[in-house]
Amino acid sequence: MTYSLQAQQLIERGKKASRNFREFVRFIAGFDPAAHEREWIDACQLIGDEPRAGHKFIIIAPPGFGKSQIISVLFIAWMIGRYPDEHFGLLSYADNVSWGWSAAIRRIITTSKPYKITFPHVKRDPQSWGSATFRVKRKSIIDAQPTLRAGGTRAAVISYRLSGLVLDDAIDAKQDANTEQRDKAFNNYETSILTRLLDKAFQLCIGTRWSGDDFIGRLMKRKREGWKVIHIKALDEKGNSCWPPDGKGFGFSKKELEIKEFESPEVFAIQYMGDTSGGKAGIIKRLSPYKEVPSMELVKAKDLLVGAGWDCALKDKERNHFTVGYVGGLDQQGRIWILDRKKDRWGTPEIIEKIYSVQKEWDPFTQWVEDAAGGTPAVQTIQAETPDAPVELVLPSHGGKRSRAHALAPYIHRGQIVFPKMASWFADAKYFITHFPYAGFDDDIDALWMLVSQLLSVIHPAHYEGARQRAQRGLRMV
Repeated sequence: MTYSLQAQQLIERGKKASRNFREFVRFIAGFDPAAHEREWIDACQLIGDEPRAGHKFIIIAPPGFGKSQIISVLFIAWMIGRYPDEHFGLLSYADNVSWGWSAAIRRIITTSKPYKITFPHVKRDPQSWGSATFRVKRKSIIDAQPTLRAGGTRAAVISYRLSGLVLDDAIDAKQDANTEQRDKAFNNYETSILTRLLDKAFQLCIGTRWSGDDFIGRLMKRKREGWKVIHIKALDEKGNSCWPPDGKGFGFSKKELEIKEFESPEVFAIQYMGDTSGGKAGIIKRLSPYKEVPSMELVKAKDLLVGAGWDCALKDKERNHFTVGYVGGLDQQGRIWILDRKKDRWGTPEIIEKIYSVQKEWDPFTQWVEDAAGGTPAVQTIQAETPDAPVELVLPSHGGKRSRAHALAPYIHRGQIVFPKMASWFADAKYFITHFPYAGFDDDIDALWMLVSQLLSVIHPAHYEGARQRAQRGLRMV
């Protein structure tokens, strides 16, 4: 068959696109990948050339930077064209999200002329062409597995065997804020998804960071599995946009990104810069430490008025929040010295025991417990058993957890609240306080706020004594 020069050029371009992913993107999608996408292109090319080498990549990028279009749509369409007899998975935080990408892939296969030129042998199977699963015609007529399985990360893929997997935003911000949902998504990945991958199957996980303990963060901890991380930050080292506007409506100007940072520094730091180390991503940037060993000797030496604040969880199961208690002392200058911290997942009997033990060890003049969850029955039990126990229920404050952290921040930053550097629990407390609201748990903030808000509302006894002496001197002068 004789082809025109233009037809021959298209056929040659299609042959090149079938082997080269960057050319595939240019030919099928009609654009050249941006500079920040080139590492993604290289990773996809490596997987395409070595599909059963067990390659694993994590791609971290800000929202709106094109990762889903490149990976979840174009890359999968390219892999289906190159390996139509294989089986691939595309999972996201919700079914309808991955189904949307699946629909885009199916449109490329059925309606894109450049795709048909590139992969003329790929034909849809009319008997299996849905959003959740679809199949292209293949050599084996008895292969019941779909070409693509699309769904949510919390759904089961038990009956499927996958040659490769793409995870696109495995959880969203709302799910990440819920410990149970976050755990469920990752546990499902470990037990119902990972176990269904064929030997040496590739994995590509793309997403935006939500917290230090989000889905991507947990994958990054699995260092023995050989995950390679490609991290794209919105601003480069010189403070310029890594994706400047291209004149076609895509990209972000430096000014636009600076406005986003100004509007919400914490969100910008975690989502646009991927900063999970605290610092700009946290409301509380640092803790002020002290070198002394917390003890009753320190309490006497500093003349501390000691109190305790508790934030109690409802249940003691692993997926639930922690119960946290902070013990601190107020000195004559208005500084609060944090003396102790109790933290674990306890039921009501254990919470009662810990409150009693704090009373015995530190002799606080009052222990304040949030009137919610497991704290309410614990205090009611203590008050029934020991009516004179200095334990009080305090109603939760208005404004939410972020407001509490913002209220604590200036006291901590200027050193009005200090922490024992030598305490065994200091590192853990520092992590959860400085990483809030992206640490996964907010119990430390709540317990610390309970202590500080109550302790700063009382007057140190030394000031009463001074006022009485001044009054007596005034009476003698009359």
